Amino acid sequence: MGAYLKKYDIELTTLGPVFIGSGYNTNKKEAIFFKNKVVLIDTKEMFEYLIRRNLLRRYQEYMLDSNKDLAAFLKENNIGSEVYEKWKSKTIPLLDTEDTSQGGTKQKGIDRFVRDGRGLVYVPGSSLKGMFRTILTAAYLIKNKEYAKKTGDKLEFAVRQLGQSTKPGDWEKALGKAMGEIDTEIFHKNLFSNPECKMGNKVNDSLRGFMVSDSEYIADEDMCICQKLDFSLSAREVALPLYRECIKPNVKIRFSITIDSSFCKYSIEDILEAIEIFSADYKNKFTSNFTKAPKLNNKYICYLGGGAGFVSKTIIYPSFEKTKAVKFTAKWLSIKFNKVGHDRDTQVSPRMIKCTRFNNTVYQFGACCLSKYSEDSLKSY
Repeated sequence: MGAYLKKYDIELTTLGPVFIGSGYNTNKKEAIFFKNKVVLIDTKEMFEYLIRRNLLRRYQEYMLDSNKDLAAFLKENNIGSEVYEKWKSKTIPLLDTEDTSQGGTKQKGIDRFVRDGRGLVYVPGSSLKGMFRTILTAAYLIKNKEYAKKTGDKLEFAVRQLGQSTKPGDWEKALGKAMGEIDTEIFHKNLFSNPECKMGNKVNDSLRGFMVSDSEYIADEDMCICQKLDFSLSAREVALPLYRECIKPNVKIRFSITIDSSFCKYSIEDILEAIEIFSADYKNKFTSNFTKAPKLNNKYICYLGGGAGFVSKTIIYPSFEKTKAVKFTAKWLSIKFNKVGHDRDTQVSPRMIKCTRFNNTVYQFGACCLSKYSEDSLKSY
C-alpha cells in the first residue's frame, strides 16, 4: 500500500437497533407474527400448497380483507404449524411490542434491512460514509464558532428567501441548496489546476479520499424486528405501527476506512475527535432533554441508519446555539408536518426521541459507539 494511503479497520458496537432500509416491505400477508418472533413465508411454497388444497379462492378473499392477517387465514383453514413450518424462509426475533390499533401488532408490515444478491445482511459503505460526513461537518462547525454563525446566517437567509411559502418541497430545495454550499466550503479544495474544474465540482471534494468499505456480513441470528416507539419530553410513550428489521443491540459492525492523503488530510485521531465533539454536542443539546433517553456514556457515540432521528442527520443544531436551533428546527418541521404542531416546540425540537424496547429496556434507534480500531492491523485501543 502506498505511503499516501492509510487503512484503518474499524469496529462499531450497536447500542441500539440499527436499520438500513432496502426499500422492500414484508406485509402482513407474507409473515406470521408471534409474541416473540416473526416467521417470514416463502410464498411460492405456500401457493403450491394452496393449489393442492383448492384454497386459492379463499386466499383471494383473504387478500381483499385488510383487517385479516396471515395467522388468521391459516387458523380459519386449519393449516397448522406442521404445514407452514415447511414454508418459512426465515424466523426473526421480535422485540417487545405494544398494540397500536384494534387489530394489534399482527396487522403490520416490516421494513426490511438491505441484503446482497445472496440474501446476506451487510451495512453499505455509502451509509457509513454518510454518517462520518455528517459527524465531520458537525464537529467542524462546533469547533469553529465564527464559521458556524455564518452557516446559521446562510440557512436563515435561505428561509427568508422563501417568503411566505409553506410548501415542504420549496423548503427542502432551498435548505438543501444552502447545505450543499456549506458542504462545498468545508470539504472542497482546489485539487486541480484546470480552470474549468470549478470548486463545487465533486472532483474537488477532499472526502473523495475518505473511502469506506461495506461492512463484513452480519449473521441472521444478530437480526431482530423492532417496533418504533416515540418518547416525549414528559416520558409519554407513543407506540407506532412501524416495524423494522434491524441489527440487534450489542452486535459488532466491522469495516475499513482507507484515507488517501493526497486528497484528504484526516487522520484517525481527527475522526475520533470529531465523533467525541459531535456526541457531546448532540447529548447536551438534544438527548439530555428526554428523561426516557438511554444513558449512553461512551464518548465515541454516533448514529447510523434510518430512524435515528432528524437531529443526527442534519447540521441544524451545530450551526446555532440551542435556542435558535430549536426555533429553526421547529419551523422547518411545522412546514414539513403541518398537522403535528411542531411550531409549538420551545424546549427541544423534534419533541420526540426515536426508541424501541427489549426486555423492558429502552434502546435508541441507530445508536452505536466506535469500540475499536487498528491501523493496518498493527495497533489498537
